[in-house]
Amino acid sequence: MAGLSGALPLFLISGALGAAALSVAFDTPAALLASVAGISVVAAMPLLKRPADPSSAADKPGRKPIKANMTPDPDRSKAEHDSDRTWELGEFTSHLTTLFDGLSDMIAACDLEGRIIFANETFRLAIGTENPVGLTLAQAGVAPTQTDGTGQRELVLGEGEAQSVWTWRETIARDPVSGKMFVHCVGRNVTATRKAEAELVEALERAEAASHAKTRFLATVSHEIRTPLNGILGMTHLLSQTETTPEQASYIRNARESGQSLLSLIEDLLDVTSIEAGRLNLREEEGDLSELVHGVCELMASKAHEKNIEIAVHIAVDAPQRIASDIGRVRQILFNLVGNAIKFTESGGVLVEVSLENAALVFSVTDTGPGLKETDKAKIFEEFERADNGPTRKHGGAGLGLSISARIVEALGGEIGVDSTPGKGSKFHFSVPIADISNSAQVTALRGPLSDRAVLVIAPRGPVSAAMLWSIRDLGGYAEAASDAESMLAALSRLNRTGLMLSDIIVDRRIADQAESLLASAPTVLSDKIARTLVIAPEDSRDLEGHGDHGADAWLVRPVRRTSLINVLTRRDDRDDRNRLASKPRPPVLERTSDNPTLDILLAEDDPVNALMVRTMLARQGHRITLVENGRALVEEAMNRPGGKMNYDLVITDLSMPELDGRSAIARIRADEDVNQLDHLPIIVLSADGQASTRDDILAAGADGHAEKPVDPEWLISLVAMTARKRSATAG
Repeated sequence: MAGLSGALPLFLISGALGAAALSVAFDTPAALLASVAGISVVAAMPLLKRPADPSSAADKPGRKPIKANMTPDPDRSKAEHDSDRTWELGEFTSHLTTLFDGLSDMIAACDLEGRIIFANETFRLAIGTENPVGLTLAQAGVAPTQTDGTGQRELVLGEGEAQSVWTWRETIARDPVSGKMFVHCVGRNVTATRKAEAELVEALERAEAASHAKTRFLATVSHEIRTPLNGILGMTHLLSQTETTPEQASYIRNARESGQSLLSLIEDLLDVTSIEAGRLNLREEEGDLSELVHGVCELMASKAHEKNIEIAVHIAVDAPQRIASDIGRVRQILFNLVGNAIKFTESGGVLVEVSLENAALVFSVTDTGPGLKETDKAKIFEEFERADNGPTRKHGGAGLGLSISARIVEALGGEIGVDSTPGKGSKFHFSVPIADISNSAQVTALRGPLSDRAVLVIAPRGPVSAAMLWSIRDLGGYAEAASDAESMLAALSRLNRTGLMLSDIIVDRRIADQAESLLASAPTVLSDKIARTLVIAPEDSRDLEGHGDHGADAWLVRPVRRTSLINVLTRRDDRDDRNRLASKPRPPVLERTSDNPTLDILLAEDDPVNALMVRTMLARQGHRITLVENGRALVEEAMNRPGGKMNYDLVITDLSMPELDGRSAIARIRADEDVNQLDHLPIIVLSADGQASTRDDILAAGADGHAEKPVDPEWLISLVAMTARKRSATAG
């Protein structure tokens, strides 16, 4: 039995190690180790209890058979039985050892002093020792380290290309026979995983570096392009204010439009970069919904009218008058959609509609263009994709506008889509969650101001006529439309059946001559007291003197605003539209208003063309300009304050300046003001970097205002006046 008892510890250790290996291999909880080890013991117990079989000895190599006619010797039989059990347990242990050697994990067993009792072949190969039994783990070169706060441990073996990484787990278990404690160690090779993770991190870092490099590249290129572009647009603006011939004026206009197209492309590229980098900044602000939508459409109207197509706006009466959202981004989306609609529409027109649905504003832009195929609708919102993307395409563009619009709508929490049928036009629509900040009394006042009006609209069929009809009806009035003799007769017949008296006739100037004959052929004589209104395009303002021939005593400008419609039909007050048409190019010498006094302005600009442009703009407003050409000179001149008195009312500086950039110059000026307790000198920064983060950084550094190149002359003049007024109010 002594031989049997000597084999038991090795067997039990092997069983426990097998349990540990299986636990690690299949991620089995450590609590199951003892159960698995116990099963191994139970499975082997029949070997211990099985009686001796004399005949079995003959089957074993090196054993002599026991003769049957010999008298059994009890002591000898017991010894042979113990020998058989020892041999069988050794065979079982050998099988377990072979099993461990076949595993790809490192398997080892140690006593509590850390000396190795058993190690499988993977362990031996990994540490490069043929027989590590008797060595401690440290002596064998096994020194796992903790990788993080989760308790995970890793073992690194070798160096260079031969280096391997192993996860390391240790579990303590008790020998159920001897009661001794053993430490079971299991290591799993994760070299390939760690290498893949390192390569992934490296690839991510390279991608981020490339993204940052691209952002810096585009920002730099943007700056380098914007600076000369600022000079081009600024000089053409100044040239347009001089006396020019019609031919020269046309050349100037085309140059400005080309410059604006280039600027639009730069803006799109910067937007794509910001979106890809996750830096699309949204700013919630309050704004007037009608001004937002009509402002976009009125700016785009000239392009539509040049193509002899219509553009009209209809805002549902239940839509809020004032909203809180990122007004600038919503305007950008509208510009993209309306611009595309005009670009691809050759006849008919474009209708922009706004409605309120489930606390979200829904904007839609419908055109009568060529429409889209199903395959085009699926890809139209992707970058650099266009419906006519082939070599024979008719229209230009980079294919970025819709992609950018889709990203902005997503960032705003809305949805964008398109409904289209080839040959019948398209309807692009997007929704934007908004906060309604309208005055409830103002909303109520819009619901019935035209309730006593019955209006006949004589206009070509299209968006303009449809939008006016819907608006009049939304405002409580009755409206009919006619475009020819047949529709005129039908409209007057429906009006007569209602019993209403016709109060207003609105005539589109495009068919004004035809309207006279249509009205003359009406089945009933129309009263001379019926008010007549003429609808004209902004380009018709030069012919206003001839409008009296059509008998109109007021007029509306396309695209027609709802407020203008109310004012004209209720009070015959068309001053708003007259003011819109009166906007003409500024005279050669700009006259400043009486509330904008002469200012002493310090201008810091190193580019001579831009310096000349800004200086001329401001000088025409009557301001006195002092020019410096680098950042250090700016700081010296701005801080030259004898007796603490400032020599200048305002500073205008370029952001990118030699010797000392604009931001650093501002920081020094503000620091000197704080230390010496000097008055605050207002500073406006001109930047060719179109990124919102740059603007925020400039304002945080202490700037009072920001203008983006190419500088809009009117905006710069307005910004100068506003900044000066703030300073005066603070000083007062």
